[in-house]
Amino acid sequence: MASPKGRVRSVLPRRGPAIILVGLVALIGAWYGGAAGHRVGLELAPELPQGAAAAQITGTVLPGLKVWGGGDPDPVVSQPDGEGVEYGYATYWVRHNDATRDVGGYSAAARDRLVAAGWEVHDFTLTGPENYIDGGQGSGATFWADRSGLVLGYDNSLLTGFPAYDSDGGVQLTLRRGGSSGATTAGWAGAVLGALLAWFLGAWVSRTLSGVAGGTAVTGVLTVGMLVLSVPAMLMNSPPDPPGASPWWGGLGYLGLFTTVLAALAAVLLLVLAGAVALSRSVSWRRARGWATAALRRRPRAALAGLAVVVAALVTATVLPSSPAALPAVRAACRPAPGVPAEAPAEQTRDSLLAHVYVDPASTPDQRNLITAAIRRSWAGDTQGMIWEPDAAEFRDTYCDGGPVQAEAVAGLPYFFPVDLDVASDFPALVQEVQGMPGVVAVQHRPA
Repeated sequence: MASPKGRVRSVLPRRGPAIILVGLVALIGAWYGGAAGHRVGLELAPELPQGAAAAQITGTVLPGLKVWGGGDPDPVVSQPDGEGVEYGYATYWVRHNDATRDVGGYSAAARDRLVAAGWEVHDFTLTGPENYIDGGQGSGATFWADRSGLVLGYDNSLLTGFPAYDSDGGVQLTLRRGGSSGATTAGWAGAVLGALLAWFLGAWVSRTLSGVAGGTAVTGVLTVGMLVLSVPAMLMNSPPDPPGASPWWGGLGYLGLFTTVLAALAAVLLLVLAGAVALSRSVSWRRARGWATAALRRRPRAALAGLAVVVAALVTATVLPSSPAALPAVRAACRPAPGVPAEAPAEQTRDSLLAHVYVDPASTPDQRNLITAAIRRSWAGDTQGMIWEPDAAEFRDTYCDGGPVQAEAVAGLPYFFPVDLDVASDFPALVQEVQGMPGVVAVQHRPA
């Protein structure tokens, strides 16, 4: 049985400088462990208000208006400018009417209604009208408010002097959770576990490699490199615009992730080296190695054949799919009926974020441009362009379940704009904006 003194030595590096490095590694482990724990804790945070509870909040700000949007956001999302991450939020919006176009008056009234409902309002700001370089003017009002752990953002933007087919703005609300005590607790627990794990592994690596020629130098170089590469993730956290908030580990989302991967590779290399040294000192390993060497000398052909079988099995498992069902199916060409495809049942599209705006192949370029503008003007989603080539994957998927379309059937099939909806419940807003436009044949909510 090991003495207490021996047990203490087993968790300490052999030299003073190594203790300092291992201590720093433990701090890095605490940071990464805390980040992992906090991220897991966010998954357990309460959901944002839905249904009647959400309608009560939006109705306070936008009384009597049809409010679009909502949804159940991910706990952490990318910032709109793509330069960082922030806590997830649900977006609600309305198109302008005569009342909301009075930006200052309507926004001040919305602020007062929130205050009366118990919200604390911050940073009420009016801007504009501001002249744009390409013509037109923009003005707006913004503020944010919080109550009972919820954070509400308000943005009323009005655009004037632009072509009629462009949007003149609207009012947008964002709703998110504030701090989560559960995520904070999980973060502290993860930090403790991460620090302990990093300390014990660091001490073991240091003691194992210290007795090997050059081991101390290799350990020092890799450890310092690992520490330096971890710094960007800890510091590169881009704060979002108000009322957004970013998790303290947000630097892991972008450039910090790349340097973290390099730091992890350095850590894995240290563990592999220490494991190889520890294994080479094992009596059982020496016996097994001696037995394998003797077997190889006695039957070299059988050993090589066995090795070839293992390599072939690994290559086969890697290259070939796991089952015949995973092989790409060879589909026969089909001849769909002229016109738009049959509409999918509601149960297949209820949560889908995909819609199709079908257009007449004989529509003019101007009509298609106006349809594109209407899709984007609807605020329901966006499109990357019209699908019209019969060989395009989306065209085949829509009309022939992935198979090729017979050439003689192509002339009777409408082109279409695939629209990525922000939330499934915004589909009626898209229909409201584009249905009946010249060139539009139909608007369908499609299965994802």
